[in-house]
Amino acid sequence: MTNLIQTITYIVQHSNELKNHFTSVSSAPIEFACIFCQTDEEYQNYTQEIKLLGKIVETTPTGYTYLLQKPISTVAGFLRLIKIRKPDPNRPERGDADFNTNYSEFKKRYKHISGFELVKRNSFEMLRLSSPDFDVMACFSNIPKSKSLGIKTAT
Repeated sequence: MTNLIQTITYIVQHSNELKNHFTSVSSAPIEFACIFCQTDEEYQNYTQEIKLLGKIVETTPTGYTYLLQKPISTVAGFLRLIKIRKPDPNRPERGDADFNTNYSEFKKRYKHISGFELVKRNSFEMLRLSSPDFDVMACFSNIPKSKSLGIKTAT
C-alpha cells in the first residue's frame, strides 16, 4: 500500500505546487487525482492495491476511477476519488490532480495564459495546466468529478 499512497501524495503535492505557482487559487481544494502508470506491471500493482481501499465508480477506456472508503489526507485537502490510468506513451507525466474552483471566473482569467490548455469532452470541459518544470499536471473542471458521478465526497 505504501507505494500507492506515496505516489498519490507525490502527485497531489506537486500538482498543488504547480497550481500555486501559476494561479492565485492556492486554497482550491482537491477533487480528484489520477496516477498515470508508466508500465503494465505498475498498473497491475496499483490496481490490486487500490481494490483494498475502495470500489470502482467509473470505467473508462484508459482505466478505472475508485471511491476510497476512507479519504487520504493531502496538502490540498481530503481525497476520495482516484483514477489508476493504463500506461499511455502520450502521457509521460506522473499524474494529475483536479481542483475545485469557480470555473467560469477561473476560465476567464487563465484561458489565454501560456501553460493552460482548454480541453473539451462530451460531458464537460476543463483547463489543464502543465509546465516543463513539473512532471504532473493540474486540472480545473467545469463540473467536479464527484458531481458528474453523483457521489458525495464530504468526509
